[in-house]
Amino acid sequence: MNEFKKVISASRRIDMVGTAPHQLAEILAQKCPPETVHSLVIWTKNPENLFAVQPLHKILQQYDQLFFHYTITGMGGSILEPRVPDPLTALKWLDKIVALARETRRIRFRFDPIVHLKLPDGSLYTNLPWLERFAPRIQQAGIADISISWMSAYRKVVARLRRAGITINEISSQCWKDETDLINEIADRFNFKIHGCCVPQMPKSKCVDGILLNQLHPLGEKCSTQKARGQRSNCGCTESWDIGWYFKCAHGCRYCYANPIEIN
Repeated sequence: MNEFKKVISASRRIDMVGTAPHQLAEILAQKCPPETVHSLVIWTKNPENLFAVQPLHKILQQYDQLFFHYTITGMGGSILEPRVPDPLTALKWLDKIVALARETRRIRFRFDPIVHLKLPDGSLYTNLPWLERFAPRIQQAGIADISISWMSAYRKVVARLRRAGITINEISSQCWKDETDLINEIADRFNFKIHGCCVPQMPKSKCVDGILLNQLHPLGEKCSTQKARGQRSNCGCTESWDIGWYFKCAHGCRYCYANPIEIN
């Protein structure tokens, strides 16, 4: 039987780069040495530590293939993402991430989630207009793949938002269609491919895509393309080992359904 090298995900559950970079470097060195890894999939909203934390930067350069999910929602530095860089600062890292990945197809820009909320001052808020503002810079960096989703109203998310004086503004099916049409129009204008991350009525996407990782691998090595177990029903991801486990993420994003540290 062919033994595939692992695809490592760091991490769907917390932003290890942004909030636990030394811990990430240690786990990679001890449990995921480069010679055993097909691809290292990195998820972050704050990539500065990829370059500023030398133990992490050094070990990342030893992996055959890095694949990045870089999230900028437009909410960084606000009450909704209190410890995330503001969006204009976040955009400045795009070119360095491209250089580290060495191939723009190894980068997925995540505009995720789209929110519709009533803020403590009573105003209605959505971050959707930021996508069009980001689009020229994403295109300039050579990135063509964008993941989107709308915020999921899990009970713990609703409760956390309420403690901050924020409530969910429910949108109609027509509003959702209008927003989808707008996103597709932006994608057509800037030559983007849109991936709906667990979005009903959109094709299943693969944030971890073994077929794509095999196509892009610089040495032609193969990883598993079997569907991942334990993911949501609309998830098309293939097998990977997520090393975030259930640590708390210090970014404190109030809409997060994983395990953030709550910010007062």
